[in-house]
Amino acid sequence: MLNKFTIVGLIIGSIISILGASSMIGSLSSPNEIQEDSATFAIGGMDKIQFNAPKNSSQSLTVTGDSFDIKITTPDSANDVDESFKNKASFSWTSANSGEITIMIQNTGDSEFTEDYKFELERDPLFFTYSILVIIAGIVIIGFSAGFSARKPKGF
Repeated sequence: MLNKFTIVGLIIGSIISILGASSMIGSLSSPNEIQEDSATFAIGGMDKIQFNAPKNSSQSLTVTGDSFDIKITTPDSANDVDESFKNKASFSWTSANSGEITIMIQNTGDSEFTEDYKFELERDPLFFTYSILVIIAGIVIIGFSAGFSARKPKGF
């Protein structure tokens, strides 16, 4: 018969292992992460965005403000931009090569500027390792709790 500590340990260990397995399946089924955000910056404000983009990923950026400078550096150099804009600028491109993308936006106008973006990012490869460690932790909890139901040998 199982001890109550063993039953609780089996339940907790199983839940932890299932969470780790579902995280691993999620990272394997969708290796890219989509980041979407909107931010507003004050007069004279600056924003610098850096991220790793996978091959054939789509990126889009819209900046609205009085006037601003934008510098975009991509791995394939075909989508690079270094210009000044007024009112609104929209950019959309597909990264032909994987690598780091750097975007610098400097507000040069007399009002705030707003940026809206949607980027497709590479997932951190360590998330797969974290999933494996969570699964192992669940198995260890199950094994440790199973010891509560084991008969103690003579002398203990």
